[in-house]
Amino acid sequence: MKSRKPITLPDLDLSGAERQLCREALTRTGSLIEAAELLGTNRHALRRLIAKHNIEWWPYAQQQSRWKGARAR
Repeated sequence: MKSRKPITLPDLDLSGAERQLCREALTRTGSLIEAAELLGTNRHALRRLIAKHNIEWWPYAQQQSRWKGARAR
């Protein structure tokens, strides 16, 4: 039988991947509810992820002409 090497991903960052997926879903849909559906979860869980990863999500502010992106930290 042939020896199988384990799969290793030295730079695997699950937290980073989770953050990226949330941001991408929010950007694609522009809606908390639709983004949650796209991710296969609900809006409450997505709101917790937004808080966990400090994702700036201000849909009303983003629609304003003077909005220039995420606040400086």
